[in-house]
Amino acid sequence: MRVRVPRMVLSGAASCWLLGLVRVVGQVPETGSVEKLTAERERLDATLYKNEVAAQRHEEVFVKLWDAMRAGEPMAVLKAFPFGRFMMGKRVPVVWDETGVAGIAPVGIEGPFEAMSRAEFGAALDGLAAGGVKIVQTEWHHSKFEPAMEKEGAKSLVSFEIHVLVGAETQRLMVKGKLKVLWAREAGEGGLPVVEEMAPEGVVIVGRKGVPMFTEMMVVDPKVEVPGRFPRTSPVLVQDLDGDGLPEVVMAGCNVVYWNRGGFRFEKRDFLAQGIRQPMEAGILADLNGDGAVDYVSGSAPDGKLLFFAGTKEGTFPGAGVECFGAKLENLHVLTSGDADGDGDVDLYAGQWKAPYAEGSMPTPYHDANDGFPDYLLINDGKGKFSDGTEKAGLAGKRNRRTFSASFFNLDGDRHPDLAVVADFSGLDLYRGKGDGTFEDVTASHVDERHAFGMSHTFGDYDGDGVMDLYMVGMSSTTARRLDGLGLARAGFEEYTKQRAPMSYGNRLYLGRGGKLAQPAFGATAARTGWSWGCATADFDNDGDADLYVANGHLSGGSAKDYCTKFWCHDLYTGTSKPNVVLSQFYQKELGAKLGREYSWNGFEHNTLFLNQGGKGFQNVAFLMGVAQEFDSRAVVGDDLDADGRPDLMVVEYSTKTMSQRLHVLRNGYESGRHWIGVRLKGRAGAVAVDGAEVTVRAGGRRWVKQLVTGDSFTAQHARQAHFGLGEGEVVPEVIEVKWSDGKVSRVERPAVDRYHDLVAGGQ
Repeated sequence: MRVRVPRMVLSGAASCWLLGLVRVVGQVPETGSVEKLTAERERLDATLYKNEVAAQRHEEVFVKLWDAMRAGEPMAVLKAFPFGRFMMGKRVPVVWDETGVAGIAPVGIEGPFEAMSRAEFGAALDGLAAGGVKIVQTEWHHSKFEPAMEKEGAKSLVSFEIHVLVGAETQRLMVKGKLKVLWAREAGEGGLPVVEEMAPEGVVIVGRKGVPMFTEMMVVDPKVEVPGRFPRTSPVLVQDLDGDGLPEVVMAGCNVVYWNRGGFRFEKRDFLAQGIRQPMEAGILADLNGDGAVDYVSGSAPDGKLLFFAGTKEGTFPGAGVECFGAKLENLHVLTSGDADGDGDVDLYAGQWKAPYAEGSMPTPYHDANDGFPDYLLINDGKGKFSDGTEKAGLAGKRNRRTFSASFFNLDGDRHPDLAVVADFSGLDLYRGKGDGTFEDVTASHVDERHAFGMSHTFGDYDGDGVMDLYMVGMSSTTARRLDGLGLARAGFEEYTKQRAPMSYGNRLYLGRGGKLAQPAFGATAARTGWSWGCATADFDNDGDADLYVANGHLSGGSAKDYCTKFWCHDLYTGTSKPNVVLSQFYQKELGAKLGREYSWNGFEHNTLFLNQGGKGFQNVAFLMGVAQEFDSRAVVGDDLDADGRPDLMVVEYSTKTMSQRLHVLRNGYESGRHWIGVRLKGRAGAVAVDGAEVTVRAGGRRWVKQLVTGDSFTAQHARQAHFGLGEGEVVPEVIEVKWSDGKVSRVERPAVDRYHDLVAGGQ
């Protein structure tokens, strides 16, 4: 029997874990087996997880507040929120390290605290509203719970963030921190718990006057722009196809290219003359046949073919796609390019993702899953035809990771491409390349804690030492931390409990240290952003430091009520890597038409802009800069579209309501007065590949570095250009140096600032 569920995620298949609910083939389970599974979960909830169930009941109070604030007038909803007393503290100055953006003013809230009644709290809100204060976005997460004692009510720690506009909307405020909540011993109306007291903990109010850094210039909806085509924008590829110095924006999911005409003017055309009807979520632009023109490779979902499209010098793709690899692909999610075997042409690494819940299966073990569709090292014959070199390369051992992103890059300075693979349900794997097409797995010795629900990664020099670092984004979970705080564990699953904290930590920042990757203490400042997907590195404020942008949010439904607890309490322990008809029908019933509609899974999380504080840490100022979008986000590209030296942003939105994606294009208009310099790398026929090149700028006793890589972020590709902010003062660059992947070096002495310099592979 074939069981189907609504196709709510198929327009952006790899953007949701629940793709696997689409189909199951097998026999009808015995009568009552799904009911028995439900009853067993209810038994565990009443015994082992009774305190977590109580935590969820208390959490519902803040879920209702969050839902009501989104649906109504937030200030009025907050005023009507029932509680006994609020402990108000005093504002105190807070000193931040320099963020690179002027006018950011943080203050903290500290004791001594004085009790404020609900009426007094409401009057204070009325005063703020009269002064032009308007709440526009909020987030509330139940981080910690202590059950009620014999003579004392339950206690909670609730993390929150409130985004506020003031007056003529030129002043923005971010209020973030925690609330210590004491609950009354008696329930209120409808059996819901009642807040007896709230007190702030670690609250910081950050304000800034002036226009935001980013302005949304256009939103591209495939359903509007190209009705009838596949309603997905990903993969999003940003490349200068015609060589005029301005990168085009390609939305390969719906076969559209926006030709860049300068000044944020774009001309819409078809990308491929004979497009892929339903492309997979990975695609790559690179010169794969050595003729000096950029080609395109992607997968076709209906038949699993990998297709090669030959490009022209004008940046067009006039011919039909040619099958370029013999094996059938299941769910291609990333392609990265580099000369893996040292023969002078461009090879590819193809990573595939497999959804959990597929046909009732679950990744096993959830912290080290190697039970997905196979990845491939694709060896190029020099003409755009590929063979499987995975076994010979020594990459077969972990080839069945559930891969989301991967990059060839240079970790140890030996010019041989190394390989980083980021996968769901396992995290980061690192392979040292030997230059002959073979690799050594050095994860255990070279990576400081690899575990994560790895979603994507990006590279940058985050501590300013002239060495490339790596940032991997994943899923941070307040539910998992709450379960650890309650000490809840399943007997017989000790390793699962041990890995709960590492897996749910969130994003991990690794600094390059002698060819190894080590996590610094300040990495925690960029660790927790929610359920993260795409990420990008750029010096958005030109202060000389690498900043980070992270896209967040999984599936936002009618309510912020979160499915996460069921995942951590039950789903991880239910099923194996093998299909299971009963479980498939169970998840169809529980999730098929409800998730992303009635309730959420990490819903309504805001995107994050981390400004680098001189290599000492990061501060999130996304709302102040106009980029704290609340929609569920996926792919991200940070690139300078108008060549003005200020990196812009492209962010993909996924909607559960329309079952489609849209692309948001935002222009960076921040006036810092700082200088910058850029480098655009180009290929030519017969020359070494551009990918793998390392660009260095030396100025004022400092060294900036960037490697040209692919496969980073999430279902995206950024332009083959390097941008460097030069920081404060009149910095005179001494040299631009490009080390190509074959070891040759190109140099520009005393390069001019505030412009891009074009360098061609194999020559100046």
